[in-house]
Amino acid sequence: MAPSARGLRPQAVGERTVRLPEIFRAMARFSPSAPSGHLPRRGRFSDTLGFPIGGSCRRWRLMRANLAITAHERLTTHTLPSSGPPGRLPPRGKAFVKGTALRTKRTLLNMAYALGSSLLLLLLGLVTRRLLVDNFGPQITTASQVVSQLFNFFSIAEFGVGSVISYRLYEQIAAKNEEKISKYMSMYKWAYRVVGLVIAGLALIGAAALRWIMPDVPAATAYTVYGLNVVSTLCSYFLITRRLMYTCTQQGYRCTQIDFCCNVLTSLAKIAVSLWFPNYVLYFSVTIFFNVTANLLIARRFRKDFPYVHDVKVTVSDFKDLGIFHDLRYFLVHRLSNTIYGSSDTIVTSRLGGSTQTTFLGNYNTISTSATDLGNKVMDSFAAAIGSIVYDKSAAANDHDKQVFWGIDLFSYLFASFVATAYFCLFQPFMASWMGEKWLLPLGFVLVFCLNEYVGWNHRMLGSYRAVLGHFEDDQWFMVTSATVNLALSFILFPLFDITGALIATVVAHCIMWAGRIRVVFRQYMRGGLGHYLGVQALHLVTLAVCMGGSYALCARMPGGWLGLVPRILVVLVVPNALNLAVYGWGKDAAYLRQYAGKAAKKLLKK
Repeated sequence: MAPSARGLRPQAVGERTVRLPEIFRAMARFSPSAPSGHLPRRGRFSDTLGFPIGGSCRRWRLMRANLAITAHERLTTHTLPSSGPPGRLPPRGKAFVKGTALRTKRTLLNMAYALGSSLLLLLLGLVTRRLLVDNFGPQITTASQVVSQLFNFFSIAEFGVGSVISYRLYEQIAAKNEEKISKYMSMYKWAYRVVGLVIAGLALIGAAALRWIMPDVPAATAYTVYGLNVVSTLCSYFLITRRLMYTCTQQGYRCTQIDFCCNVLTSLAKIAVSLWFPNYVLYFSVTIFFNVTANLLIARRFRKDFPYVHDVKVTVSDFKDLGIFHDLRYFLVHRLSNTIYGSSDTIVTSRLGGSTQTTFLGNYNTISTSATDLGNKVMDSFAAAIGSIVYDKSAAANDHDKQVFWGIDLFSYLFASFVATAYFCLFQPFMASWMGEKWLLPLGFVLVFCLNEYVGWNHRMLGSYRAVLGHFEDDQWFMVTSATVNLALSFILFPLFDITGALIATVVAHCIMWAGRIRVVFRQYMRGGLGHYLGVQALHLVTLAVCMGGSYALCARMPGGWLGLVPRILVVLVVPNALNLAVYGWGKDAAYLRQYAGKAAKKLLKK
């Protein structure tokens, strides 16, 4: 049935609305093939926790056929030789093989630099956090944490404009259209300048709420830290735009090299200030200085690496043609709800618990955030395969791809159970050695914290499937409910259970978000199997309890201090993984994982 017959507005000639499938098809040209038994699926999915722009369910389904045609045209025009029978993909040529090798090399370089820098910066971050708390006190520490979370709220002003322009840039880089590349880079720059101005306006409004959010922090301290954060944020939005070209050409490691050096210098400078020049204004100004330095160095290198990119004039109509203003209502709902979920604990704790309680929470969050950065590198290795699997064919999963889904879901559980067990067994002894026993929170808090981490990591890949499928209207009310419940329960439970109460609210909200993702994935993609999924999750909870309980019982017999962490780490590495291997290791759901691991090992050995 024609679109007009179904009550939809016919699309005008030359009009094009940006959709998530297009983004994945364009990104596919710059990523290695996913390990599967199907035809080559070139796809890449990054930022799995984000919420790209979706759209109407009806229009989404109507566009799939046309998108498949245009994607095939792009591949045959720019990547593959033109020979071959009609209706089939042409055979791979030497140019394509060479391009694939280059993409693989760049992927490995990006991962190597990211992992290496993350490990060192993790250690330096622990040192600077300890010095911040010891030398500047809970009030300044709280001000830093709360202000950071406030600016997370303000970031919704970005509206996904970066995602839309990024897609266009991927496409033009593939076509080697230097004129279009310059145009979209100019649009990206001007868009982020506007976003920066909007955030500046939101910052002025947010300043009025500082005294309510941080009642026990002196006004001078709160507004000084707030002002420094405004400067840092605006500098970022006005200077980071050149990084996009490096990301789209898979040369992000070049930026990582510069960022790593500047971040190390930032940490060392903070350590020096904390020890010899204890002034919090100077402490936070160091970050601004080196952030600006890193962006200026990247800008200087940019002119050398991409000399053909230059500024061009752009207009509002150019942004309209990209579809940036289309379906913002769906995106905004998801973005705002997700931001509230991620930032509410710190703000509620600051309001109801004061600076000391907020510092307690911040210490634990410092460890979890650093560990999450490392975990993202592991989990993102599967994200590219998800984008390819979903969008190189119809929306409904076939038998093979259902098996892939169950395999990836199993990996999510294995990773989540390991993380939860590690936190449960190592959090308290590490915190006691790092910050001192006076900064320990009750074991009940740690247990709820572990449960929240388990829920988050366990449905991480389900969230990846949900994100690439679109259909944001299908679970928008789950997101709204999640954000509302999180805020309401936090204010209700905090007076009863302190920080643990706020975290309980977060777990409940996280489960509601999970339910929304289940709804989309099993209705739009899996088309059945929900009962099996729920049964598997129930088994996972039982196995998780055994892993955590058994590991904790063994770790409780270990000595304290830094030396006591070594046998505890060995227990965490062996016990939960051994138990999970015994329960799940030889089932059919693990077949894809064994296949994936084997192919990855072969590639590494060849390198």
